[in-house]
Amino acid sequence: MRAVMIMFDSLNKHMLPNYGCEWIHAPNFQRLSERTMTFDKCYAGSLPCMPSRREIHTGRYNFLHRS
Repeated sequence: MRAVMIMFDSLNKHMLPNYGCEWIHAPNFQRLSERTMTFDKCYAGSLPCMPSRREIHTGRYNFLHRS
């Protein structure tokens, strides 16, 4: 089994056709969504980008000292 994870920092998912946006023309994203699975529920324990990526790759939460 092969897994490829694609992450975008500054892209709103509501502006992609595979998430229901009908007025944006993005044929590459449409083609990608036809051949892959989409995970709709992903919760990051911290933001900005680098701590969130570290959590996804290691499985350990960062910023545990914050409320």
